[in-house]
Amino acid sequence: MKTWGTSGRVVYDQAGELKMRVYAPLDRKNGITPWELIPRIQDVIAPVDYSIIKTKDRMKAALDEVSVLGPEVDRLKARDYHELARCIDAESMVLCAEMFYRASLMRTESRGFHLREDYPAMDNENWLKWINVKNIEGKMELYTEDKPFDGYPYRPASNTGVR
Repeated sequence: MKTWGTSGRVVYDQAGELKMRVYAPLDRKNGITPWELIPRIQDVIAPVDYSIIKTKDRMKAALDEVSVLGPEVDRLKARDYHELARCIDAESMVLCAEMFYRASLMRTESRGFHLREDYPAMDNENWLKWINVKNIEGKMELYTEDKPFDGYPYRPASNTGVR
């Protein structure tokens, strides 16, 4: 069985810290509810100008808005376990929004659902790649990885030499 880079052992101190962080909204008396934060996240993700038809400037503006919402996660409060679940949703939404905009800024081409007005053409020469996101000491790091076309029955016909 593959353990995806883990030893398969439980690190109890780390598990305890995670449990405290996840349940923290239940202990907060002051702060904001997930019902207050989620619409603000949706306001950054939903507009077509930010998320579908993209430009560098608009994505940077959206990422700036997401960076303001990140600290709000630490202020989330929950009255019960149902609201705690929404707090976890809100935290995940902020994280996903940041990953989405960082990866979108990195990909300087248009491909499929990813449409960049400032890079309208598909660029197989430089972008037949996956963008990976990794948490390195609490910081989001992005890097690319070539797609493993050897295992694909269909390959792009382009000037990349991949057939």
